[in-house]
Amino acid sequence: MKPYLLAATLSLLPFTAMANQTASEIVEGFIAAYNTHDVKQMVQYTTDDVRWMHVTGTKVEVETSSQEEFAAAMADYFETLKDANATILKMIDSGHYVSTVERVTWDNDGEQLSQCSIGNFHIKNGKLAEFWYLPAHDCDDTEVEANVEEATPAKNVEPEIGVLQETQQ
Repeated sequence: MKPYLLAATLSLLPFTAMANQTASEIVEGFIAAYNTHDVKQMVQYTTDDVRWMHVTGTKVEVETSSQEEFAAAMADYFETLKDANATILKMIDSGHYVSTVERVTWDNDGEQLSQCSIGNFHIKNGKLAEFWYLPAHDCDDTEVEANVEEATPAKNVEPEIGVLQETQQ
């Protein structure tokens, strides 16, 4: 019976470690899982009723309102953008909230494209409970912190015509 107890204890370790992370570390882990396109790992950073929203003008559009919806949306997203990668350019931590400026890059028919967006995350009981993204914008308007290096420069795209923007709507 002891091996079963050990196995049960070991299976809870990732969740216990996640619960002890700071709000910024949770967001960083979530983005790291995004970069490996590991939807299952991304979901582990969220609450059961996680809400993913986009702010557009005077509206807040709810993209997903559960882990199942979120997982399905991310699986579709990664099917469309197989090489999408996010870099956190700036991060502000304020209690249970974290705000980021993120640059997402992807390949479009051999051309490296990018766009930036501001993300706002609400952490509840060690997990992402809700997050909002503001409209995407040209990354030229965003200064990269000194410790962030890019492997290859990416061409910026106007959000209205960017492939990534179309897949999020």
